[in-house]
Amino acid sequence: MNAVFLLSPVSSWCCSLLVSVLVGSSAQATPVDIPLPLAERQILVKGNGAEPDTLDPALVRSGFPSEVILVDLFEGLVTEDGSGNIVPAQALRWETSRDGLVWRFFLRPNLSWSNGEPLTASDFVYAWRRLLDPAIGSPSAGLMLASGLNNAQSIYAGALDLGALGVEAESEQILKVTLERPVPYFLQLISQRPFVPVNQRAIRQFGPQWTAPGRLVSNGAYKLVNWVPHERVEAVRNAHYWDDLHTRIQRVTYLPLASQHAEQLRYQTGEIQLTNRVALGYYQAMKQTAPERMWGLPLLGTYLYSFNLRRPELQDVRVRRALSMAIDRQRLTDVVSGQGELPAWSLLPAMPEYPALVSPLAGEDQPTRLTQAAALMAQAGYSRAHPLPLTLTYNRSENHKNMALAVSAMWQPLGVEVTLTELEWGKYQQAKESGDFSVARSFLFGDYVEPSAMLNSFRCQDPQNESGYCDPEFDARLQQASETLDKATRTARYQAAEQLLLDQVPIIPIYHYNQMRLIDPTLRGLPSQNLKGAIATKDLYFSRQ
Repeated sequence: MNAVFLLSPVSSWCCSLLVSVLVGSSAQATPVDIPLPLAERQILVKGNGAEPDTLDPALVRSGFPSEVILVDLFEGLVTEDGSGNIVPAQALRWETSRDGLVWRFFLRPNLSWSNGEPLTASDFVYAWRRLLDPAIGSPSAGLMLASGLNNAQSIYAGALDLGALGVEAESEQILKVTLERPVPYFLQLISQRPFVPVNQRAIRQFGPQWTAPGRLVSNGAYKLVNWVPHERVEAVRNAHYWDDLHTRIQRVTYLPLASQHAEQLRYQTGEIQLTNRVALGYYQAMKQTAPERMWGLPLLGTYLYSFNLRRPELQDVRVRRALSMAIDRQRLTDVVSGQGELPAWSLLPAMPEYPALVSPLAGEDQPTRLTQAAALMAQAGYSRAHPLPLTLTYNRSENHKNMALAVSAMWQPLGVEVTLTELEWGKYQQAKESGDFSVARSFLFGDYVEPSAMLNSFRCQDPQNESGYCDPEFDARLQQASETLDKATRTARYQAAEQLLLDQVPIIPIYHYNQMRLIDPTLRGLPSQNLKGAIATKDLYFSRQ
């Protein structure tokens, strides 16, 4: 038996010029502990929430329906396992220099595309350059910038051409990556979907239509065979995948069902074995009668309300603090959302090596918080006699509507007169992007499991900074943290940045998301811990029991 050696590429910078992660030939196939007997039928149908808008990895947005499918169709150099750990994928091993600026990834031998053609390091070079190509307009370009790749910023600004990006194929099996600065979470970044390779020949031959069935060439455990818009997407096992020996599900179908009720009905008939969500009423019933049919995990994301700091009535931090304090988060998660979410007094949920910040307000009872909030509003000049008019905007959803109604009722004792504005998704997005709101229901998810993934959205001029919050001190603290290699020091610096953000209250965190799904009780292999929420079909299987 070959030994397997795993050396941390971050914790061992100082030990040698090159730090390696070496994986012996035993890692050519992922060991899967599957109790026998397996069910004869290994076909999975899952709810996908909505119609995918693209299957192009460069165009997919994190958390959207396309990403669920791309997890099965494509694979990057590294990936996250069911416990949330970074593990080798298309790369068998990697090395990094002592200063953290040069990485070499050694691809597995004889990698192939789904059409049987060889997959080489140059395919990664092409894909990564494509993320910064202005002709593509990738929404994931920001991830490439966050990765610290040499010249990425200059290329994005138009000062250099794509060939100057710090990624090159030293051979067919060796990918060299050069960074401008050490990025301690580099592996977490490149485990994300935009960093997968794409097939240059297929893209050149078919142009924007390269993602259609019969044209899409992929490198993951599954390959696309059918896509009926607004009805279904289907994929089958990719016989050319390096670990196909340990793939058990033969075929997977993704149903774009936006209606939770429709999804629930198809689950009850046995057509769906893994839902996208669970309707609140059904969740409460199943929790009591059939808990084995429910599965859920925390997510790296927060349900929140954004303030528009450009509005004069919201520029007083006392007003924003009072509005935050008056919201009874425990009641909202118990009664309105009601699926086991954790009330949020901080932006970031707890994650490995980053404990959630503890607010003193969380330990007080709601009447005490409300009294303090009323005092702050009075100091700012507002009361029932002199009310504060606010508009609360949210996208159309029964849950968001109920949340907005409950929050507006909690604000009434402060002398706040709330007008609710419900918009369709597109108009809601436009309103937030254009600043046409005073308070808006919003959300924030991390693209990778690291504090900067969410905190970066509040930097001055960041494209996702919908509140208009801008504090150079916050930006400086974030930058300092991102360049710190020592984990404990980096965590402390991130917490200092987050505390500054919470003190200035550009948002109101309401609760930290989790994913809750209905499952076939014979479905096995679901993640035990994965804050990104990714469920790789290659890890799943059906048992007879």
